[in-house]
Amino acid sequence: MRASKVISVSLPPDMTKEVQEMAKDERRSVSELLREAFRQYAAGKALQDVRKEAGRVAKKKGIKPGDIEQVIREGRDRR
Repeated sequence: MRASKVISVSLPPDMTKEVQEMAKDERRSVSELLREAFRQYAAGKALQDVRKEAGRVAKKKGIKPGDIEQVIREGRDRR
């Protein structure tokens, strides 16, 4: 059994060429380049989700954007 699953991805010709050239320049396979791109996307999405939730919590607690540094400082001082 394979550890990976093959999927198809459609890209416009100019993007395909760019991906292939980038993979070649970095001495990586196109698959590895696209896996890394997905990992980067997923990490960015996770960070975006954390920021959104932090914003909700801050709003609920009445913390304004200008208060953030002070709240962080106070949290660090408690350690």
